[in-house]
Amino acid sequence: MSPRGEGVEGDGGWAWECDPSRVWVFGDMPPEQQELVGAVMEGLVDLAAMGIDPKDGSLYEDPQPMRLRTYEDEHLMLWYQTIPHRSRVYLKRVNL
Repeated sequence: MSPRGEGVEGDGGWAWECDPSRVWVFGDMPPEQQELVGAVMEGLVDLAAMGIDPKDGSLYEDPQPMRLRTYEDEHLMLWYQTIPHRSRVYLKRVNL
């Protein structure tokens, strides 16, 4: 995985963005933590480009494809939305 950054498309034309804005989602979060979130988002974009959801398997068989999804690990919890027709993963909220 190469560091693409927000809004920079990968090989499959997919990218991630903050919704409604970067300031609203990140607020005054320190840069190191923003980098951690960016790395997780790049991984979610890579999975979405392959049609995979990390929790539920195939994005193609999802009965609610535009629902709000969550990702969590020992460092953070993210709320995001995958929109295939736009080739985007929208980051909605972050809890550290």
